[in-house]
Amino acid sequence: MARYLPTLTTITAMTFAVIALPAYAAGPFDGNWVIDAPGVGGAIGAEGEYMCPALRLPFQVSDGQVIGDLHRTATGTIEAGKTSNSAPVTGSVSPDGSVNVTWQNFHATGKLSGASGTVGWAGECGPRTATASKVGG
Repeated sequence: MARYLPTLTTITAMTFAVIALPAYAAGPFDGNWVIDAPGVGGAIGAEGEYMCPALRLPFQVSDGQVIGDLHRTATGTIEAGKTSNSAPVTGSVSPDGSVNVTWQNFHATGKLSGASGTVGWAGECGPRTATASKVGG
């Protein structure tokens, strides 16, 4: 029986070590989000002035990191999803809710509070401000 004692002691010690490890706790902003930006006019293209369409862009926050993929469609609108021509959305959300996000040559900043927030960026149509909303629980 003494032969099994070291094994039992080792298993018991490992069990207590695992129990003592801190559990992962989701950050206050972790989860699925959407950005809703209204359409705006003012962009000048080859055919003159045109309207920049409204956008609804989903993204995810995990452990303070922004995760997502966006791509331009053949009509020029921006959609979410992983395709052969998509580009990653990268960024972070600070514990105070400050957001910094980059997609291609666009840089957006904003502030989240609870399950909502605002995000702004400058694009073809000038400065745009959008609302951010947490989706689900």
